[in-house]
Amino acid sequence: MASQQPFNSPLSILNVEVSRALAPLLQPSRYKAARGGRGGAKSHFYAEQIIARCFRQKTRVACIREVQATIKDSVRELLIQKIQKLGLGKHFEILETEIRGPRGSLIVFKGMQSYNAENIKSLEDFDIAWVEEAQTFSEKSLRLLRPTIRKEGSEIWFSWNTRFETDAVDKFFFGGERPKNSIVVEVNWYDNPWVPQVLIEEKDTDYANDPEMAEHVWGGGYERISAGAYYAKHIAALERIGRVGWFPYDPALPVFTSWDLGVDDYTVIWFFQVRYIDDVPRVRIIDFYECSDMGPQEIIPSAMPEYTKGLQDRVEAMLELGRDQPFKYQRHFFPHDIGTREWGNGAKSRIQTVNQLGLPLKQIKRGVAQNPEDRINAVRQLLPMCEFHQSKRVMIGLTHLRRYAKKVNEKLGLYLGPNHNEHSHAADAFGEFAVNCGLKMPEAKPEKPKLIEPTATQWQIPPVDEGRSDRIRV
Repeated sequence: MASQQPFNSPLSILNVEVSRALAPLLQPSRYKAARGGRGGAKSHFYAEQIIARCFRQKTRVACIREVQATIKDSVRELLIQKIQKLGLGKHFEILETEIRGPRGSLIVFKGMQSYNAENIKSLEDFDIAWVEEAQTFSEKSLRLLRPTIRKEGSEIWFSWNTRFETDAVDKFFFGGERPKNSIVVEVNWYDNPWVPQVLIEEKDTDYANDPEMAEHVWGGGYERISAGAYYAKHIAALERIGRVGWFPYDPALPVFTSWDLGVDDYTVIWFFQVRYIDDVPRVRIIDFYECSDMGPQEIIPSAMPEYTKGLQDRVEAMLELGRDQPFKYQRHFFPHDIGTREWGNGAKSRIQTVNQLGLPLKQIKRGVAQNPEDRINAVRQLLPMCEFHQSKRVMIGLTHLRRYAKKVNEKLGLYLGPNHNEHSHAADAFGEFAVNCGLKMPEAKPEKPKLIEPTATQWQIPPVDEGRSDRIRV
């Protein structure tokens, strides 16, 4: 795609040019957001606008990121470059931790990890808060910052390279109704009239080697495959062939569940159905449920109201889940330790507890102990048979599977086995089904090799392309 041509902004007296893609951000607005892939010049745009405004009128700017261990982690050097580029060096005083401009303008650099509800009040009199690398900004930081920048006419700017749809900044701008008085632009390398050739070559190399990752890095798409992820490529393959879509509950088929039980942690339940297409199993994932700090007396009525005795309670719980008809359960796969560990008050085993809450003993399947590697391999073999219903809850579970990854030693650059975090519970529950369901792809019958006699035309050397002695025409 051809690059957009730049045009002079109202600040042309300073020779400040912007790309057309970023031009909407020149208008006043409470929230300004620029996201996309690399090479879009988002940070360069904001940095130039800050220096130009500080030169033109008294402006107090806080350049913020989630974590700033040292001043080197900030955008200080980028702002210094813009001061020099615009020929304004004599108008700004560059100090170690701040930049002072004409008429009392001030630029400071802060990390949100150093703030709490009390000391963040020091930012109340600032005109602009620029949140750089906003994809790492936490929901807590967003909640603290927004009401703090309260000066009349103040603005909060965000710039980030797209990462996950669950990042706080993405949920804020794209998760529902967009905030009032906001301008949001998406910008990538092809929107940048000044993108250097070296970046274009790097982009082309990435697209040639790994198109999916390149679309995230350069095209501004959400990250689908994280470093060290166990299942991300398998899930991406399912998405490409349409296996993530409308696959709702089929009342003609029984439902299987698989669990990961938490005592002081998350409890997760997956809901499966199995059908066969030409003797090949197709596993349909129709629902997902996760909770924390809940006992079995709350979990089973909430996640599986079909076992609730009271009609009114059962109907209300099903409506809450969005089920228009009850699931017909056949088997529940639990971890191997369900028979020994306690769950809830008293000395009852978990099997006794879930049985008293309505799950028949004949439907409860106690799994076998597996090491993580065997469980991961079982899931990888199962995923090509799967189709995921695109409901909100199932997509949450699918995101957990996509991000289930190896623990990384950053200093040594080594992978240290599965990372136990908020994604591992869903992965363990899915693995419980994969290990114990007994489903396998049928083995393909080997075909006898066909002998093909070579012909003269098959062995001819392609003619040389006229005028190009270094190429052959094929």
